[in-house]
Amino acid sequence: MIPICLFLVVFQMLVFRMAIPDAVGISLGLCGVIMGLMFFIDGLRIGVMPLGENIGSTLPAKAKLPVILTAACLLGAMANMAEPAIGTLRILGQKIPYEKAPLLFDFLNNRTEFILWVVSLGVGVGAMNGIFRFVKGWSLKFTIVPGLSIAVILTIISAFDEQVKHILGMAWDAGGITTGTVTAPLVLALGVGMASALGKSDSGMSGFGIITLCSIWPIVAMLSVALYCSWTGNYMTPDQYQAFVAAGAGGATESASTNILALIGENFLASAQVIIPLIGLLVIIQKFVLRDEIRNVDQVVAGVIFTLIGLMLFKIGLATGLNPFGEKVGHDAAISFSNSGFEAFLPAGAADGRYGKLWGTIIVMFFGFLAGYGATLAEPALVTLGLTVEDLTAGAFKKYLLMHSVGFGVGIGLVIGVAKIIYGWNAMAIVLPSYALVLFLTMISDEKYVNFGWDSGGVTTGDITSPVLISLGLGVAGGAGGFDGFCLIAMGSVWPIISVLTLGLIINKTTPFVQAQKARG
Repeated sequence: MIPICLFLVVFQMLVFRMAIPDAVGISLGLCGVIMGLMFFIDGLRIGVMPLGENIGSTLPAKAKLPVILTAACLLGAMANMAEPAIGTLRILGQKIPYEKAPLLFDFLNNRTEFILWVVSLGVGVGAMNGIFRFVKGWSLKFTIVPGLSIAVILTIISAFDEQVKHILGMAWDAGGITTGTVTAPLVLALGVGMASALGKSDSGMSGFGIITLCSIWPIVAMLSVALYCSWTGNYMTPDQYQAFVAAGAGGATESASTNILALIGENFLASAQVIIPLIGLLVIIQKFVLRDEIRNVDQVVAGVIFTLIGLMLFKIGLATGLNPFGEKVGHDAAISFSNSGFEAFLPAGAADGRYGKLWGTIIVMFFGFLAGYGATLAEPALVTLGLTVEDLTAGAFKKYLLMHSVGFGVGIGLVIGVAKIIYGWNAMAIVLPSYALVLFLTMISDEKYVNFGWDSGGVTTGDITSPVLISLGLGVAGGAGGFDGFCLIAMGSVWPIISVLTLGLIINKTTPFVQAQKARG
């Protein structure tokens, strides 16, 4: 968190040469994010995860497959609703102009809760898909193909729909936001428990793959709903928009933020609405499905309270600090190559920004690369993944090699995403080639590399990285005269997979140990 913020401050002050307005308010908001994550993660550790881990290790041995699949779907969906980063989607609607994207405006302003549940249902379907894969013993590469193929087909159809084409970037970004601090441990616990119950836990690969599937199906869910709404005309009409504006619905968040008590109450209620149902589901499964007592009740209650306080602080910090800061830096990045809106900050006659059209654009893309590379190396989950991969490959794929290949992939992905925003490309123009390449690499790679290669894309978009990337994207889009700032998360998720799979193919060809293993087997 702190390294990312320092990086943004350095670029804002020294490269873009722009001030940070309301620095005190933003600093307090960032402190809220840090404190919120501390409380939230501690609450999960002492109160929520012990329940989840017990269910994950016990349910597969005690229940029938339909019960396990239902539990996986419900837990995946409710856990995703409790993700801190998913709340970013709630405050994006104010940045979308109704006149240019009515359906997108409707989704993010009028039906935000509905869309969050659509995305969460996709996570639930992905969790079921992952569990079913363990039961059938399918390889990950062939389990990925159906869901990803559907997502690609829906993307092609959506690109030619006047309403849904504006939702493409958000849909693919949603797939990267879904698997964070809450969802990943819960669905992994179920996956590892199922592998153990089936006697497959000694393979070393039992924890891989399920996170990937939980990232693919939300894309399918959102695009399916968007196409249905577009084809049936089920979205906000101009008259409804006028009534929406007249009612002041668009300014509800802004007015609440002027009153600290209202802000605390609003966010505490929003946190309780997602945390308490998740805890209730865990307790119901523990008591009535597993018929097991809840151990350490005091500890569980304390954990729930910590989680509620943490999520509330995080939401407040997100709205008052992290998102405004990220959007401001992204917006001011455009001063590097454009004078539109920046005339007061540039010398007379500087029509192409502070550094000129070419070099200014290169500087902003380089900024995107460094932001992606640095933020990724700071993710604790990447260190854990690197150690696991080094162990599974008997040292052929070193931890540092994985970490830097993932960081490099994220950086390249953000360069492509920033270029899309600056030049106004359609999301399909970068999504389809990227996923066509990753599908090709998946089919020709070893199963082991496919497993941790795809999951490496899931560790790059954490609770801090996702909101920062979304805010930066919207800021750059606004500074460049557009509004579609999506696809940074999507590109930051797929290009690390491409990077890791490519490196895996090289290692397979050049490492004597791997060649000797193949010769024996």
